[in-house]
Amino acid sequence: MNTIIIPTDFSASAENAAVFAAHLARQVQARLLLVHVYQIPVTMNDMPVMVLSADELRRSADEQLTRQRTDLQGQFGDVVIEAESRLGNINDELDDLCQEIKPVALVMGTHGTSGLERMLFGSTTASVMRHNQLPVIAVPKDHKRYGLRKIVLAADLLDQSKIPTQRIIEVTQQLGASLDLVHVAINNASTTDASRQLLEKLQPLQPSFHTVQHQNVRDGLVQYLLDYEADLLMVLPHEHNLIERLFFKLHTEDIVRHAPVPVMAIRC
Repeated sequence: MNTIIIPTDFSASAENAAVFAAHLARQVQARLLLVHVYQIPVTMNDMPVMVLSADELRRSADEQLTRQRTDLQGQFGDVVIEAESRLGNINDELDDLCQEIKPVALVMGTHGTSGLERMLFGSTTASVMRHNQLPVIAVPKDHKRYGLRKIVLAADLLDQSKIPTQRIIEVTQQLGASLDLVHVAINNASTTDASRQLLEKLQPLQPSFHTVQHQNVRDGLVQYLLDYEADLLMVLPHEHNLIERLFFKLHTEDIVRHAPVPVMAIRC
């Protein structure tokens, strides 16, 4: 049976994402797996000292997982829901879990860290989007619309060799949605040849192609999503190193924070 993984920290944002994931599970006939990854906190004096033991942390995590699973099961009695806690680094643990069960997607809330920590490391959701090889869906904290009918792909036409067209086809077909390709152009350069090539590669989906003239990529995408009532924005983040994260604003994180609909990242 297909699986959707919901990494959770038990926040309101994470619980809202779990409701979205449950509706999606109904649509694609999948089970849900709630996952909480915890780390042992330490204080640094002359010597590092554990604040809580691993047993205490696991017991607390399992209690909260049981509560969240029970609440969710009460709303979605027809969906199989399981829960698991893990000790470790969230990216490493999710990578291992994804290799074990090959889920349809991971679904997370969009809240995260702020200030200097965000500048240095990014939010937890953005970090998972950058590192995980499988589709990751970030759900806005107040999003209440369910069901995926129209997916919009933010199309970068500069280097089509890096676009994972086969993965896009598989995911879109699995979700049973239509696909719009949207390219935000900041000048009047012709995109006819590049768009034709991309449409040919994605021909099994019979997508439509739209060019939006705008001076800001994020704002152009947001306007299109609102005007055409899209249900999901698909983006294709590239690898970035620490220096780039420090001095350049990443398009993916910026779009995730401002998009009015859930954002799915598929790594190039």
